[in-house]
Parts: sequence; structure tokens; C-alpha cells
Amino acid sequence: MAVLTDYLPEQTLRNVQDAFSAVAGQAVVICAPDGKPILDARLAVRYPIDIPIELDGETIGRVRTSKPVQGSHMGQAMVLQPFHGKLLKLMANVLIEFCRGTMNRRRRIRQLSALHRMMATFNGPHELQDILDSVTQTVGRTMKSKACAIRLLDPNGKELIVRAVHSRAPQYLDKSSIKLSESLLDQEILSSEQPLYVKDMRTDPRVLDRAAAKHEGLVSALCAPLIYKKKRLGVLRVYSGEPRTFDWFERQMLQTIAGGAAAAIAGNRLYNEASKSFKMKRQLATAGIVQRRMVPQHSPNLAGFDISSIYVPHQELAGDFFDFIALPEDNTGIVICDVVGKGVRASLLMASIRASLRAHASHVYEMSEVLGCVNNDLCAGTVSGDFATMFYGVLNSKSKRLTYCCAGHLPPILLRGGKARDLKARGGLLGLMSDMNYPVDFVDLKSGDIVFAYTDGLTEATNFKDEMYGRARVVEALKFAASQGYSADSIIRYCVWDMRRFAGLKHRLDDLTLIAIKVL
Repeated sequence: MAVLTDYLPEQTLRNVQDAFSAVAGQAVVICAPDGKPILDARLAVRYPIDIPIELDGETIGRVRTSKPVQGSHMGQAMVLQPFHGKLLKLMANVLIEFCRGTMNRRRRIRQLSALHRMMATFNGPHELQDILDSVTQTVGRTMKSKACAIRLLDPNGKELIVRAVHSRAPQYLDKSSIKLSESLLDQEILSSEQPLYVKDMRTDPRVLDRAAAKHEGLVSALCAPLIYKKKRLGVLRVYSGEPRTFDWFERQMLQTIAGGAAAAIAGNRLYNEASKSFKMKRQLATAGIVQRRMVPQHSPNLAGFDISSIYVPHQELAGDFFDFIALPEDNTGIVICDVVGKGVRASLLMASIRASLRAHASHVYEMSEVLGCVNNDLCAGTVSGDFATMFYGVLNSKSKRLTYCCAGHLPPILLRGGKARDLKARGGLLGLMSDMNYPVDFVDLKSGDIVFAYTDGLTEATNFKDEMYGRARVVEALKFAASQGYSADSIIRYCVWDMRRFAGLKHRLDDLTLIAIKVL
């Protein structure tokens, strides 16, 4: 059972007792509920005037005094008796207010402590549902409300969906979403960006489901918007089971909680997005490693030839690829390919085309038929818009003949005696139409010749003036490298350096694949 000393220190009680004793002109004593003096046991005598001190229906103490000393006239006693009774009632009311003040301060401290604990839980990678449940439970208990609920806006910001409840009917969680355009109350809450008070949920015309509020015994409500950096996330509602006016502190506390909860919700979503992005990047990095393993790590060592290559993907996954395929009778297949697009889709097409080419090249002799089979595979296994360009040549190391066909790819450059010409061969894109033809051509190479194959990542590199590097600059770079007697590896390195010198710090936007064949 609570007593006065649970709320007020003895010094405060003594000051009040002394002040009222001075006014009454005789001893006024503050007692425990059983009538025993709290401050001085020597005052434990019979006091006929006794006023109980009641707080929320519970007697926590008493104030007592004796009958006043009567004068020579009976009328004097009749006047003083009511005066002392009123004085003790006043004293009891003062002590009750003091106690209420202590209760309120303690309640505020508990609320602030709960607010502090709640804010602390907002920091860190917690599950979103745990955050929402913690908010509704803590708010419900701290504000001594009948129920509490959170509705969040869907990604389109058009519907409010119940995500967490405290002390509401379980079926409330199963309620369908409500359209924001139909809820005048929620529109007002989110547009005002301030807590909104509803005196009676059962009769307020802004409430969408007044019958449900009446059925569940919900009367007054305090609603706060969940807004983070001007982005509307949802609504936090606190309900009482009887008419209630929420004071300034409760309004401010709910607004603070709503602000913290909104920040936590936004942070949780960002964390989840970052986590998914990190996992995706890790998977892409792994896929990139696998893809780069498909590209030959070393150029073939053919007598009479110096061959080198470079492969520089623009992203983790690329659409370019090159390959060297060992074939019977001193033949080596040389492939350079550029798949439309970038990223995962292009890399999957690249892997598919590479596998198809290797499969058909291993047992089909005619080059045009090899590309025809690859084209049919691509047309059958992809959708419209998935296509690729390819140059496919077969180099015979004994005869030094390069037989080739082209599927819409940039023709390789043949540099001979300081003059450049394209190794052209007419053939359509891979994956465009299933009945495409791929004519075959050949060239007999001579000592000093340079064959240079490339993808458009070289010629379409641009500078800050949006000028493209272009084929003419590729030819000039090749001529300079040839005049210096560079090896195949040095030719490639010089061409890449010259392109980057031209582009400067302009960010590269495409994959880069080069093959250089120098005839010794």
C-alpha cells in the first residue's frame, strides 16, 4: 500500500506541516493511513479533526488537528471549528497535488527512459518487423493506451497496409489495405506532418471504419505521421478505451517516436537494399571471374607467328570475348566476338555463343556452316533483340593461309608494306535470322604482315569533345608500331595507350578486346 513518503521527502512534509500549523495557531499533524504521525511520534495523541489524503481512490495519509481552544464565548468556537476543517482539507489537497506532481514526473521519466531504450534499438541492422513490433508495444505500454497500430504505405504510396499492432484484435492484421485517397484522416495526418488528435473514433467523419472502432471499444486517438526526409512512410496510431485528452508532452513524445521509427524504417530498407546489392556484386564478381577464365590466358605458340591479345571488360561481366581453338592439321581457330548489350544478359549470351562455337567447330569442317549452326542455336534459344557480331578465322601455321568469315563484325585490319586494308567478308549478324549466309574468304600471309582484330570498344572510344577514336587512328597507331618493329604484345599495348591518350580521362563505356597476329 502506498503512503505519503513514497511520493514526498520528509523535509517537504515537515515544511508543509509547520506552515499549516502556523496558520491554524496550533499543531497540525501529517499522519500515515493508520493515523500515526509520520514526522514526530510525540504528537501521537487523539485528534478529533481528521481529513484523509486520497490519491486515485487510495488513502495514502491523513492530516489531523485537535479542536480549537475555545474563548469566553461559545460563538468563537462555532466560528473556528469550520475554519480548521476547511484548513485541513486545503492542506490535504495541497499534499495530493504534490503527490500528483511526483507521479507525473516519475511517469515522464519512465516514458523518457522507454523512449531512450526504443531509440537505442533503432540503431543497427534489425529486422523491420522487429522494429515495428517494438514501437507499437513500447508506445502502448508507456502511454497506457488501449491499443496501438502502424500502417505503412505500399511502394507506390497509394495504399496503407497494417504491419504491426498492440492489443488490437488479431484479425486487424488480416485486414486488407486501405486506399490513401479514401481515408480523409490519414490524408490529413500525412499532409500536416504533425500529430493529429481524434476525440471520438466512433463518430468522427474522418474515420473510415467507425463501426470497427465502436466494436473494439476504441474512443480517442492520437495519430502521428511516419515521415523521413520528406518521404511519407506511414502512420502511427495510439488509441484509448475512454475519452482522453493527450497532453503536450504525450504529443511531443509520440512525434519523437514517430520520427525515430521513420528513420529506422528508412534505414532498415536502405540496409536491406545495400545488403542485397552487396550480395549481387559479390555474385557478379564471382561470375566475372568465371567468365574471364573462359578467355584464353595465353596466346597459341605457332611457329612463324607472334600472337597476342588483350581483354578489358567495362563491367564485372562483359559481352566481348575472344578465343583460340586448336583444330586438326596445323589449324588454329581465331575468334573475336561482340555481344549486344552489357552486364548479366550479355555475359550469358557470350557464354552460350562460345559453347556453341566450340561444339560445332570441333566436328564441322566448313567455316560458313560453323557460323550457320551458331546462328541457328542463337535464334532458337533467345528472344528478338539478342544478337552478336563475330569474326571467325582459321590460321594454318604451315601454309600461312588465314581463311575467314565475318558475321557483321568490324573487319580486321591487314597491314602489309605500310599499307592497310580490311579483311572484309559479307555475313549477317548472329541471332538476327535463322537463314543467314556467311561467305568465306582467305588471305595468304607474308613475313612482316600484321593482322589486327578488335571490337568497337576501341574505335568508338570518345574524348571530351565527343570525338570518336575511329578506324583511321587505329591504322595510324598500327603503322607507327610496325615502323618501330614492335612485337605483337607491344603493338596491342601501343594501340591501347594511343586510344587512352586520345580519350584522356573520359570514362570508357564499352568492353575492349584486341588480337594482334604478326607474321615473322
